[in-house]
Amino acid sequence: MLLSLLLLAVLAAASACKTCTCGVARGARVVGGGPVTAGEFPWLAAVKRDGKLICGATVVARDHLITATHCVYEVEASRLTVLVGEYNVNKSRSEGYRVSHVIQHPDFNRYTYDNDIAVLRLAEALPDHLYRPACLPDDEDALEGVDAIVSGWGSTVEKGPPSDIPMKAEVQIWSQEACTGAGYGRRKVTPRMLCANAPDRDSCTGDSGGPLLMTQPHYTVVGIVSWGRGCARQGYPGVYARVNHFMPWLRVALRHACTCSPPNIYKK
Repeated sequence: MLLSLLLLAVLAAASACKTCTCGVARGARVVGGGPVTAGEFPWLAAVKRDGKLICGATVVARDHLITATHCVYEVEASRLTVLVGEYNVNKSRSEGYRVSHVIQHPDFNRYTYDNDIAVLRLAEALPDHLYRPACLPDDEDALEGVDAIVSGWGSTVEKGPPSDIPMKAEVQIWSQEACTGAGYGRRKVTPRMLCANAPDRDSCTGDSGGPLLMTQPHYTVVGIVSWGRGCARQGYPGVYARVNHFMPWLRVALRHACTCSPPNIYKK
């Protein structure tokens, strides 16, 4: 009975949603790294707690974002706002969009950062002109060796200050075997995590909660910046929450969201 009611709720929400497309950037494909151009990644968001920027996030629907649970762990929704469509976050005049609900993964471990994923629901829908959502992955997407993009307002060098404008870097996703065999030790890297980096390119302090995106055939959020040792240290890749592992949980957490479809399904 409960399952039937849940399916009816999902179908009712879907019927109220208009057709939309995810995973389409407003800029050229990324090569190497550097500053993000204004509006290039229209799903990129910044999370603020008590008015201070703390983490990144990814827009996946008009009023839902995903981020890392460690960014919002035991923080009341009333203390959180989200900046979307902003470029220089230190010159923003916007207080951000209010968060109405925080859905933390129930199995998050604050000591190991296992299951480090959360959903933020906004108090109001974002204006259509302000954003485009990133696509969510399939449960079984093959990611080993795939090139991906990490972006955010974090430090550009280890122990450096956060960036005023979003930065991007092209990295490569490691095999799970290589990830568990990295310098962290096998017990610290779980099947709910993935590793990614490239020479002198990595996520860094302040990028937490932001997206790791597979760019082909469309921009798909496959990882959430979670943890690591330093920034771009040899043998210590950035560690991300593996989004495709959490798709069954996300489908429930996003049951009230109007998610969009990848662009290629409309091609004939």
